[in-house]
Amino acid sequence: MVRPLSSLSALGLLGVLCIAFSAGSGHVVAADGPSLSKAAKKAPPRKLDQEQERGVLQMVHDHLPEIKVLLDQLREKEPRQYDAAIMNLAKSSRRLQAAKKRGEAAFELEVQVVQAQSAINLLVAKLKVRDNKADRAALRDATKRLELAELARAKHDVDQMRSRLDKLHQQLQAAEQRLGEKQSQRDKNIERAFQIYLRKSGRKE
Repeated sequence: MVRPLSSLSALGLLGVLCIAFSAGSGHVVAADGPSLSKAAKKAPPRKLDQEQERGVLQMVHDHLPEIKVLLDQLREKEPRQYDAAIMNLAKSSRRLQAAKKRGEAAFELEVQVVQAQSAINLLVAKLKVRDNKADRAALRDATKRLELAELARAKHDVDQMRSRLDKLHQQLQAAEQRLGEKQSQRDKNIERAFQIYLRKSGRKE
């Protein structure tokens, strides 16, 4: 569980915000908060898609409530970083939407992966600002949760593929049976069809 950020200074909090969202939906990349902020200020502004933003904020509300306050801080103090954070978090949002189409089990497993990745991002960012034994322990726990979640997701994917392969095998067997029957009755079917077409023409054999 990620500890609250209220104990950090305002400057430290802003550093956490910038670092935590610099890595997007995957593992955190090593980067310093100040340099990220300068880079963001130099970068040309990108138009934030409103529908994309709504999807991200809904995901945060439903599954990542611990980062809502961070996004609020970014929106107020670092609008460019806020836009970048939304765009990065949108990757997780799209993954969740895609997983939902594959069923409830796939969706729940993807939620666990996203939650663990978010926790890791925040903890790595906090440790960059200030070392802390509790945060180290929490990071180890979050790393374990992510690995187990990814393992469970991979197992589910394999199970789903096996299920589809079983169905495909059954369909193949049925198709092969139909093919065999059609091959064995080829000449008979040709003659029967010929007689039908001949009668349709008004002619007799």
